[in-house]
Amino acid sequence: MGHASLAEGIELISHAVLFCRKQKIERLLIDSTGLPEFRPPGMSEQYNIAERIAADAASLVTIAHVASPDWIRFGKFGLIVAKNRGLDVMNFRSEKEALEWLLTPATKPADKSSSRVFESGGLSRAEI
Repeated sequence: MGHASLAEGIELISHAVLFCRKQKIERLLIDSTGLPEFRPPGMSEQYNIAERIAADAASLVTIAHVASPDWIRFGKFGLIVAKNRGLDVMNFRSEKEALEWLLTPATKPADKSSSRVFESGGLSRAEI
């Protein structure tokens, strides 16, 4: 189990999203369940975080977030804000559910190269 404040966790996510965007990695799985301090913030902070991550992704990175039950229950406002800004994102309780969603054709970006496979950058995973 790691230790990071909410601000540090968001910074790590931002860096992962920017890395994916720059490297043309279109799908990212983020697992924050190992950080007990990574709890859902209030509405105004959710708004700011969602705006930042959506801007970082620039509609080019799809994000599946494996999160605590509290984050899933109280973080819905942030999802709405992010989706309204073009970010394809969803919170999940398990990595299995997140991967299933992330790898379904409906969530894959339209322009896919057949040479791009899971191991070569079509999907990235970040544990924070």
